[in-house]
Amino acid sequence: MVDIENLTNISNSGQYPTLFNSEDIEAVKSIVEIYPDLFSISMNQGMGLIKSESDTTKYGFKFQIPTGIEQYQYFDGHIGNNVLFKYLNKYKFLYFKDGVMIEELLSFDPPALFAPSIEGLCQLATEATGNTDTSSLKELLELFDADIENYSISSANVSRINKKIRIGLIKNDMNISEDILKYLGTRSNTKTYINIKGITDCVDELAVDQENNLIEIIIEFNETGVVKNLGYALSTQFSKDAPEGTTAQDNWVTYTQRHESHNSSIASISSNAKTFLWMPDSWADEISKWEQLPSAVHGATIITASSEGTKTELVYGLD
Repeated sequence: MVDIENLTNISNSGQYPTLFNSEDIEAVKSIVEIYPDLFSISMNQGMGLIKSESDTTKYGFKFQIPTGIEQYQYFDGHIGNNVLFKYLNKYKFLYFKDGVMIEELLSFDPPALFAPSIEGLCQLATEATGNTDTSSLKELLELFDADIENYSISSANVSRINKKIRIGLIKNDMNISEDILKYLGTRSNTKTYINIKGITDCVDELAVDQENNLIEIIIEFNETGVVKNLGYALSTQFSKDAPEGTTAQDNWVTYTQRHESHNSSIASISSNAKTFLWMPDSWADEISKWEQLPSAVHGATIITASSEGTKTELVYGLD
């Protein structure tokens, strides 16, 4: 179920004129009307947004999925078989743009990145894009795997309609090897290399505080191969609320520590967004107070560098 009344009240409050307004309400209403069978009366499906200055806003909703099995049914009905699916968390998000479902965001209980999981990612990339030549993706992933401190796989944003996949990787040390930078940027004097290196250096400001900040590396593959860009999803190590199925009173000390950590991380990300001009000041100001709302969530600030410069996506919503 999507609580339209609550969303309308938030919009009418006038506190978030850029991030949540009447246009967003009408878009959500339209999606619910177009796909009535998707929205359950018995389940709170929340509402997420991905906002970017260079793209139309996307609206996402939470759905429960089976876990611990090597199968996943895509929105279009196709059933995929992949060893990675047994690591899926129990919720996925479906994101809609202009009333059309375009992305399925899957998150994992992170498996390590090594040869078998690289094969799984290549298989997943083929299912998403139709491109059976995943050699460029495998080469890139093997460069990550060559790092002494192995990465793990945190997410996959699959768009079968747009034939692309974005893969999220995490690790404790955010240093990106020169081999990876050159693989994506070709040479150290290209715009792609310079922009990726620049954004990597900026993100290091947050990477030094990994007790509070969670930084996910985003790589992209489409129907032509690896896309020459690199993204960073900046978020928090801990949510502001107690884990699902628990309350703050279950362990007040731990809850308080994690709540403070979360708030500190949000403040750091918003401050860096202003400093490095990743988003308009109005966005940074509004997202910094977004979580004053009950059940409000700051999902991530995603910064992607390519030959054309940088692109920012703001992921947020209500749980």
